[in-house]
Amino acid sequence: MTPPMSEVERSLAAAVERQRDAGLDLLRDLVNCDSGTFNKDETDRAGAMLAAVIGRLGFATERIPQERYGDHVVARRAARGDRRLLFVGHFDTVFPRGTVATRPFSITGDRATGPGVYDMKSGLVVLVTALTALREISAPVWDDVSMTVIFNSDEEVLSPTSRPIIEAAARRADTVCILEPARPGGEYTFVRKGAAIYTLAVSGRAAHSGGQPELGRSAIEELAQKIVRLHQITNYQTGTTVNVGIVRGGERANVVADHAECDFDLRVLTPAEAEAAQRRIRDIAAMQFVPDTTSVLSGEMAFPPLPPRATNELLFSWVREEGQKLGLDLRSVVSGGGSDGNTTGQFAPTIDGMGARGDGAHSDREFIHVSSIVERAQVLSLFLNTWPSRADELNGR
Repeated sequence: MTPPMSEVERSLAAAVERQRDAGLDLLRDLVNCDSGTFNKDETDRAGAMLAAVIGRLGFATERIPQERYGDHVVARRAARGDRRLLFVGHFDTVFPRGTVATRPFSITGDRATGPGVYDMKSGLVVLVTALTALREISAPVWDDVSMTVIFNSDEEVLSPTSRPIIEAAARRADTVCILEPARPGGEYTFVRKGAAIYTLAVSGRAAHSGGQPELGRSAIEELAQKIVRLHQITNYQTGTTVNVGIVRGGERANVVADHAECDFDLRVLTPAEAEAAQRRIRDIAAMQFVPDTTSVLSGEMAFPPLPPRATNELLFSWVREEGQKLGLDLRSVVSGGGSDGNTTGQFAPTIDGMGARGDGAHSDREFIHVSSIVERAQVLSLFLNTWPSRADELNGR
């Protein structure tokens, strides 16, 4: 049986519904920004849109200048209470410049497509829609709880410049909402794998591959031996995976390669697995198969694992209760993907995957269910509406 909603909750759900068209307009404008991580001009344009929208809700906005990436946007709204909520979402995508020209934002039925529509520009619209509704009905949380919103531009490369900003805000927050998209089945998440990106560079000695191959020391051969062993770290039972995704090296087929390197990704479910995998990676980098070659390993665990935590489970139980009022049976799932929730979850109770439902992240198959923008914004707004009366429970977990 669907639990009844109060008059305030019905007003809130209706206020979200009234924002549908405005939300779709914002989504169209954001998706039609070619805001790939390294397209600074377009990411700055997307950031300016978000700063303007959140500023109209009464937030004081600050742009944190960046040289390589788009400027991060931090918005703050003080309130009369001493509790603090933090919201985080990124506006960069993985797509190269020109992608919008080939497949701009489009809606067919209940499906919206376009670069970044699922990961995660629709999540930003969910947040703006929910906050607008709370403001419109003067919900107590709007006046009683201080709010900080961080829109960052480098999450797709593991947030190297925004991580300190996010960490500092999370240390002061009582709860963090991450607007990453729902998992493909519509699930929320509060358990995420940690993520690291490494580069392994090998130096050897060049030589003519026909005339004097014995004088050469192949960096490619050395790297190939190590790549095989890196992949052997993968253990699906423990949730640890290594993927060498990029390999570079050599000059010509008839020259023994004097340089080769690879970029690889590590995903781990627990801190213990992270330590063990990183130790094995260092051991492999130190091995030598081709004499007189040298190897240099660089990289870090940018997103630490976010293991199960009682506070996060409690937060999700509240989300589920609010969903039930809307007739929704909400679920959670362990995610293999990392997010800024991995960072915030080290310091504050965190609920992730609060964005729209869809699938196909990082591909040309990316889409969202248009109706899920209102649905997820209603869940978020109802959750925030009841959060102040429950927040003290988090202290005992």
